[in-house]
Amino acid sequence: MRAHDWSASPLGLPATWHGHIEDTASTGTLTALAVARNELPGRRVVVCSEHAHSSVEKACRILELELRRTPVDAAFRIRPDLLELEGACAVVATVGTTSTTSIDPVAEIAARKGDVWLHVDAAYAGSAWVCPELRFSAAGVEQADSLVVNPHKWLLVPMDCSALWTARPDAFRDAFSLVPEYLRSADDAVSLSELAIP
Repeated sequence: MRAHDWSASPLGLPATWHGHIEDTASTGTLTALAVARNELPGRRVVVCSEHAHSSVEKACRILELELRRTPVDAAFRIRPDLLELEGACAVVATVGTTSTTSIDPVAEIAARKGDVWLHVDAAYAGSAWVCPELRFSAAGVEQADSLVVNPHKWLLVPMDCSALWTARPDAFRDAFSLVPEYLRSADDAVSLSELAIP
């Protein structure tokens, strides 16, 4: 976990964010959307771009959430002016779509989201942020509730290393914490079982 915390700095992420490793970005997105559903239980919609990764749709199927796709502009970026967030628990912005490598305008989405959970899927392009000259694609990411980046794509890390960060670790605990007596601890150790599906 300490090495994961260190990895936030070269990517330019807030030092206060909690991070942990998931096996894939798909699992990270599933985890984040489960937290969003728990935070806003009366809302059952997830909003994303027409070009969002298929993992968003799969997570919605698993979590029994409705997926609402938003049209894109000529550069294949989600159009914030067309975001329909009524009934939404989450909106997913993509930094580096698989089909076109487009970068959704995260800052504009954040400005419009209200209390809706903002998850950023930067699985493909987030690793590029280690180069300061490529951090333009991270604009607005600091306003996200959760973020996933895949070090196994560009950072020479083995497969099954997907980094998930959140500005709201207590929301993850609210969604996943279930501590039976045999796992209770008197120390201040962070138990990852309280923050994710595994």
